[in-house]
Amino acid sequence: MVRKTLTTHTYLYAVSVVSRRCNLAMKNKILLVTLLLTNLVAGAKERCFVPYERGKDTLVLKLAVENEQLTKEWIEALKTRMSSTKLDSFARLKRSMTKEETEWKKLITSKLNYWNSIRDSLAVPFKNIELNDTINLMLGFLGVDDGFTYGLQTVCLDVTALYRAYGEATLIENASRIDRLFAHEYTHLLHKTWAQQNKLQVKTFKENVLWECLYEGIGMYRSLNQKWLPQNDALPAVARNTLNVLYPSFVENLIDIAKNDSLSDEDQYRIQKNLSRGNVAQKWGAFPVAIWLLLEANGDEKKLIPWIDSGPAAVIELAKKYLPEHLRERLVEFY
Repeated sequence: MVRKTLTTHTYLYAVSVVSRRCNLAMKNKILLVTLLLTNLVAGAKERCFVPYERGKDTLVLKLAVENEQLTKEWIEALKTRMSSTKLDSFARLKRSMTKEETEWKKLITSKLNYWNSIRDSLAVPFKNIELNDTINLMLGFLGVDDGFTYGLQTVCLDVTALYRAYGEATLIENASRIDRLFAHEYTHLLHKTWAQQNKLQVKTFKENVLWECLYEGIGMYRSLNQKWLPQNDALPAVARNTLNVLYPSFVENLIDIAKNDSLSDEDQYRIQKNLSRGNVAQKWGAFPVAIWLLLEANGDEKKLIPWIDSGPAAVIELAKKYLPEHLRERLVEFY
């Protein structure tokens, strides 16, 4: 379960949870507390995640570089993320990781035990969903996205994209940022598994957009940093202002897909372009849903189970609950 440190948000402090788990072996206790203290010192006002005792589950690091070349598995994982021409040129490229990329690799490697310990916590909103005991963490470079998932068992992190987006790995804020990024992508694995087990069918563009709003919304819920989160049971001004900017786009885009069964490729691209990409203030679909889920959870992530189990329909129901009245009235004309 996501926990936020040093705030009045009702999440429990991770250290106190670890201390209560007295049945852990002392060796594991010391390791987990050390990792948590490292996170707290590195980002005292950032979110952290609660470690649970795990059994045989394992997070396995797989390097996507062999003999200074990208592995076939990494190339395969990138197939849906770049053109075949660009991918072919990448496959032929031969180079070692840069100093900056190596630093990101070191940071990620240092997190493996901690990330493995929070897997049950991250699964709370997904009732009865269990992933494979062994989850792969594939570490590569030269891609566009800092993180993504491949299949149902692999989280991919790209050290080139991480350095390009966030600078040097040794920056203090990156210690907690990489935790949130892992939580975001691991949540996608859980959600994809939920969709498979519940036989979710997404047949139309409308259904696809609503699914993406929920899928990316719960992911973004995991990766939002402290400045967006409720303080003293109220959203901060920056979150409220951003919602007010995004709400009109949210409503108009959903109306467009409701009243037009055959949108042009250009219109579909326009609608999906910033649903979950760009900076936070551009993510018209993912950001509102992420904030609404935060408000719904209010410190108890079991409250998110009904929303996840509702599938894409949850997006409309959340919107009807949280949109300003004038926009809600506009939306309900079509939903």
